[in-house]
Amino acid sequence: MIIQLESPDLLQFAGSDVPFRSSFARFGDLTLSSAFQPIFSLSHHRPIGYEALLRASDPAGGEVPPMTLLNRSFTVGRWNNLERGVQLLHASNFTQFVNANDWLFLNTRPAGFIVSEAYRRLVEETMRRLQLRPDRIVLEVLEVPNGNLQQLIEGIASFRQQGFLIALDDFGAGHSNIDRVWQLQPDIVKLDRSLIEQAARNPRVGRLLPRLVSLLHETGALVLVEGVEMQQEALLAMECDADFVQGFYFARPAPGRADEVANRATLDSLWQQFRLRSEETARAEVLLLSVYTAALRTAAERFAVGVDFALTCEKFLRLEGAARCFLLDAQGEQIGRAITATRWSTSPVTRFRAVTDASGACWDRWPYFRNAISHPGTVQITQPYLSINGRHLCVTFSIAVCVKNAMWV
Repeated sequence: MIIQLESPDLLQFAGSDVPFRSSFARFGDLTLSSAFQPIFSLSHHRPIGYEALLRASDPAGGEVPPMTLLNRSFTVGRWNNLERGVQLLHASNFTQFVNANDWLFLNTRPAGFIVSEAYRRLVEETMRRLQLRPDRIVLEVLEVPNGNLQQLIEGIASFRQQGFLIALDDFGAGHSNIDRVWQLQPDIVKLDRSLIEQAARNPRVGRLLPRLVSLLHETGALVLVEGVEMQQEALLAMECDADFVQGFYFARPAPGRADEVANRATLDSLWQQFRLRSEETARAEVLLLSVYTAALRTAAERFAVGVDFALTCEKFLRLEGAARCFLLDAQGEQIGRAITATRWSTSPVTRFRAVTDASGACWDRWPYFRNAISHPGTVQITQPYLSINGRHLCVTFSIAVCVKNAMWV
């Protein structure tokens, strides 16, 4: 069946209870159709939904970039009708090939959520005719400026009340920020391709990505990494604990269902690479950290028998990457200045001299102090964090030692 999309009202439906079915739509002299890109759950090893993408062709069969159509100047009502008509086309095509619980992701401009009660009833009727439950539709909020944030929030809440899921698209690009997540409370946040691309090129961004995903998880949102095109990017998506992935590495958009055999092979291979990489990383970390751990234990033993603190640190500070050693009392207060490795002390960060001298500073709120005091005699190792003294990422090794009935770290 063909849907005509150029009438004043694009939402004209058949007057029967027969499910509405279609393959193409007309808009002027253009033919519009649907393509669907699978979205995969890394844990489930399979697609759990599809993002609907618009395809357009001219009378000669040549491809027309969808944005050529979507970027045309329309009156507000006419643009809304075009968007809704395209969504109807996607939904009707989606019902032809999916499993019973697959999600359909539909791109929606902010204005698409600000609708009348009559339109909401029309949506409910359309979903009934398509035999498509609202909880199978994920409405993606496109990141474009919106004139009335409160109306957008209320509109999203209304669609959510009907059962629709809400996704925030292109997080990390354009107008998106964490404040937008608090305001819209999406069920899913889609990380823009630029984030995974930068993470693959820049190790510093790669280290931050898991923390961003963790923060989004704490807001109550699942995280989808989009635009994954290479195996390295796919592995980073796994390592940052993303829930879902989408991109050419897994599958390209197509008119119908994904090739499940090929998809399974891709995911199985990815998981195998992930496990090998994790094991290699773990082995390398254990070997590296054991060197520093042994040196710190030796320093603690010497300090416990009365060797001067500066002398106890010499062996540790000769290790590659070792920056400084410092001594804390049982309350976490630093005793004297830190003993700094020669290669660090000769190249001070002059802009941060205000915080270079930490004698008398209190570090009792930091994990390296609390964990050491809680487990005397056992070396504690922190996760990487930014050092206030040198503005560089560092890892701190700590150990609590009892000397003459007093505890020192």
